[in-house]
Amino acid sequence: MKFFREAEPDIFVATGQLITEQDGQDWVAEYDRLLARDRPLVIIAHTEDRPQPSAGKPMILWMKARKADLRRLVKQTIYVVVDAVERAEMERALPGRAKASPYPMAVAASEVEAIAAARRSL
Repeated sequence: MKFFREAEPDIFVATGQLITEQDGQDWVAEYDRLLARDRPLVIIAHTEDRPQPSAGKPMILWMKARKADLRRLVKQTIYVVVDAVERAEMERALPGRAKASPYPMAVAASEVEAIAAARRSL
């Protein structure tokens, strides 16, 4: 997979830069394969890998269409935010963002911390 790597069973780390619309479509296809496993999973995403607007469009449309599957299978998405100030800002914003999200979200300071949190949520 180009945009997801399995850190541990059912824990996937989003990787790579999402720049073009094709990147967004490829990301959607890979995420579809993760959901097709029909097993609970956790996604870990690094905030420095935020998608560019052209890549984000197919991703947003897909997420709206797959909302029920995401709610059922994604136990949590954990965002790795290394910068302490940015992390605190994101933690403050999570309650508002959670209203629009089909799955729970959390913030971690490192990938190691995120993987430990992911284990607890599965």
